[in-house]
Amino acid sequence: MPLRSSAGKRYAEAVAGLARQDGSWERWRQELRALDQAVADPRVRATLQSESHTAEAKRQLLGSLVGGGVSAGALNLVLVMARRRRLELLPDVVPWFDELADRAQNVRRITVTTAVALTDQQRERLRRRLAMQPAEAHSGASPDTPAAPAVGDVQLSVEVEPSLLGGLIIRQGDVIRDFSVKARLESLRERLN
Repeated sequence: MPLRSSAGKRYAEAVAGLARQDGSWERWRQELRALDQAVADPRVRATLQSESHTAEAKRQLLGSLVGGGVSAGALNLVLVMARRRRLELLPDVVPWFDELADRAQNVRRITVTTAVALTDQQRERLRRRLAMQPAEAHSGASPDTPAAPAVGDVQLSVEVEPSLLGGLIIRQGDVIRDFSVKARLESLRERLN
């Protein structure tokens, strides 16, 4: 995961405070992504940070780029960032906000890497099993550990890596648990040497 700025986190925390007030987490997610794409163009960024354009002209530019479906609060955030010459932080604000929104909504995003593609049934069974385990369980438990009561929603993404030979790797945030055949063979080789 690329290094994200703490300044971007402060902006994300401010937005999270607004989203927490009215439960508008998903609206903010969509708006931040749309605005991030809109200001990715260096020409747009330069126009927004230019002092020769009025705030209203900048607001209209942003509105036209994102199709007008963005709230005044989201537009104001980008205009404040432009005025402070901090638009380069917007790509950091988006993942920070996603993380804060997930935490507030009790959503865990887990990536599982397997040697072969999973069927829809296997994927759903694994998702349910991971949802039954508290987040702390992934720091040391095996997937065969008995499940605890349900804890939040799990958003599961599955990647296929044939070199694993079998088993799986579970990654949630910075925690990685490797239950692959490849890892077990490497561990056995180290113990035998």
